[in-house]
Amino acid sequence: MNLNIRIAGPAWTWVNSTVDMITGLFAELGYDLITDIEYESRIKGWVNFFDVHISDTWEKYLTNKVDIILAFNDESLVKQIPFLKPHTTIIINKKWVDKINTKDEKTLSGLKILDMEIADKYDNTYLLWMFVKFLNLDLEIILWKIEEIFARKWEEVVKKNQDIVKNIFDTFEIKEKFEIKIWKVWDAKTTTYGNKALTYGAIEWELWYYAAYPMTPASSILTEVINYKKIPFLQAEDEIAVANSVLWASFTGTRAMCGTSWGWFSLMSEAISFSAQAEIPLTIVLSQRAGPSTGTPTFTEQWDMNFAMHPTFGDFNHVVLYPSDLEEAHYFWCLALNIADKYQTQVIILMDKQSSELVATHDKMSTPKVDRWVILDNPPEDYKRYELTENWISPRVRVGTKHWDFIASSYEHDEYGATSEDPEEKKLFTEKRFKKIENFFEKEWYKWYEVINPKAKKMLITISFTSYTAKHFIEQNPEYGLILIKFLKPLDERLLEEIKDKEEVIFVEKNYSGQLENHIVKELGLKYIKWLKISNLRKYDLMPFYIEDFEELK
Repeated sequence: MNLNIRIAGPAWTWVNSTVDMITGLFAELGYDLITDIEYESRIKGWVNFFDVHISDTWEKYLTNKVDIILAFNDESLVKQIPFLKPHTTIIINKKWVDKINTKDEKTLSGLKILDMEIADKYDNTYLLWMFVKFLNLDLEIILWKIEEIFARKWEEVVKKNQDIVKNIFDTFEIKEKFEIKIWKVWDAKTTTYGNKALTYGAIEWELWYYAAYPMTPASSILTEVINYKKIPFLQAEDEIAVANSVLWASFTGTRAMCGTSWGWFSLMSEAISFSAQAEIPLTIVLSQRAGPSTGTPTFTEQWDMNFAMHPTFGDFNHVVLYPSDLEEAHYFWCLALNIADKYQTQVIILMDKQSSELVATHDKMSTPKVDRWVILDNPPEDYKRYELTENWISPRVRVGTKHWDFIASSYEHDEYGATSEDPEEKKLFTEKRFKKIENFFEKEWYKWYEVINPKAKKMLITISFTSYTAKHFIEQNPEYGLILIKFLKPLDERLLEEIKDKEEVIFVEKNYSGQLENHIVKELGLKYIKWLKISNLRKYDLMPFYIEDFEELK
């Protein structure tokens, strides 16, 4: 069974809590689910909608075709009509149906409407429990779920909601019940969302400090850190202060991170360059949104890949990761901290609005072991912070350790950190900053990219949580394979072996200019493979990739 439920309404109509209840119910019953959250930047008045896709066969993908819609006002329903299937059930307050019919009696013609006269501020609760009865869900599970979700509110709120449910189950008559039986299919499953998975991956493995200025869609990382109550944090006045506070926390030996979005990442540019020169570990989450400038700030696009790969001035190397699912988001934050520590480099974790806010069921989360490389407890009296070693990585020390003191400035320097303009030293230390992460893929073992259905002659290449829907597409269309890129920089050159014998590669990304395609084609020299067709599927209309978008390839 695959069922797509859309909840649509203005921001102030408790759409979010309705979605939380629906996802909680189906996760409790053992279904797999994935959501898409679309909301406008104005707080009141505009139409928001949330999709919840539910499956009993481990399938998680996004579709813009709706089986059931809970509409919280007339405008919310009218805007969604193009996406309704012929058999879609509409659950709505009767007054909105009457209002639509007054304006245009043909608009709802032929649609299946389940309505009720509601004169109560708990409008969303009535619609939700009409939905529950329509699906013929067990009353006791519903009453228990109300108590669990609303436990943080007043007892009267819990009782009010439970009374509404009981009343609907006793009195509300549904002529046509839902044709598919909804029951407990597996053990209860756990859900989370992208930024939470990311955050707890770091918290579980020695994140000691986080700083941010709240900026959608990265803001909820700070929220999760604050709610955890055990991690020191700074909500600073701007991203300049944020990046520099993390830089100096890292200088002391603290595992520290910061997060931001969009143009505010540019304010971190000077700190990133300082970090490269002083070889201070720096890890940043950059969650992308649609632009340019302020653009459409609450929607998703992938405009910042080039920015992340070239984030500041100066000639140096760094690492850019892009997790492709919830489990990887959880794993990658600890991984990013490890890489930053070990190679004393800059690591950027790319997310986007969809991957930051997407809610889904997930498998067991895992993280790598903490690896901080060499930190000397007893440095020699003649300690050289930037010692030229065989692997180009210099041992670090903790602030306050005997003989620890050294100079960490923005100037070129010698092995002690003293400012130098000697041509030979400039040459050596430029090479040092590059060579410590040369042959990265031979030194480490990570999942740099993932190949699914490798024998296919046509390969989709994509990034981010687009993977969920892309995987479903190739399962239904086995003539296609899929390559998921996990490390944008450095790019694993072994990827060329997966591509060079194919007939076609199709780059799937959410931007106009083809930043992923241009990067990989250039780095791997794909344009010189004469028999290889290079094509793309690009989307820049604010919406995520739906399964219907992939159907255009056929």
